[in-house]
Amino acid sequence: MSIMIKRTPQNSMSFFSSTKSLADITRTLDATCAVRDPTACTTLLSSIASQLRQASNCGSDYRREQPLVLAAYNGLVSYYPLYRAGCERDPESDNYCFANAIQNMTSPSDSYPYYLPLGIPLPGGSQPTCSDCLQRTMEIFHQAAEAGGQQQSPLATSFAGAAQMVNVGCGPGFSNQTIAASTSFAAPTLAFPSSLTMALASAVFAFGLLSSAGLWL
Repeated sequence: MSIMIKRTPQNSMSFFSSTKSLADITRTLDATCAVRDPTACTTLLSSIASQLRQASNCGSDYRREQPLVLAAYNGLVSYYPLYRAGCERDPESDNYCFANAIQNMTSPSDSYPYYLPLGIPLPGGSQPTCSDCLQRTMEIFHQAAEAGGQQQSPLATSFAGAAQMVNVGCGPGFSNQTIAASTSFAAPTLAFPSSLTMALASAVFAFGLLSSAGLWL
């Protein structure tokens, strides 16, 4: 765990810098999406997340909902849905959907759905572009929310409200907003950052893990 914590800031800063350029973020995602075994990465990071919540590590801080610990935990457990969504491509341009979203300065809301796996809900008034990319991304997150509904998944609490908001702008049925209610866990919800830059910084940890995991395995 200590190795991961030491390595992540460097990877995260590199990732943050790469988002400023479509070419750079594309190269980063090319490397990320070439990971040999995302299932093994998911297992590894989920194990680290479980250790994080143990009393001998950061369990007391997690129970007190300390923001840094929550962000770390949410980043760890969000690996697989973010891997899938981050590697989706726009069928029209063949660019990565995430790259298009994060580069679209005229519609910053396009990037907001990618923070849902971190337990960060869509801010009020968000209107992401009603595209094929958005629909497929929301379906990936719906599947993850359903799978995590009985587990410790931030998406289990952040997804339904976001899907409702998306459907207001894109039409009923654009996104499946029905998920099984969790009976065993209510994930703490993080507030959406007050600016796009801060929102992007919140996502850097999780996407940095994507690159890190690709190097580990």
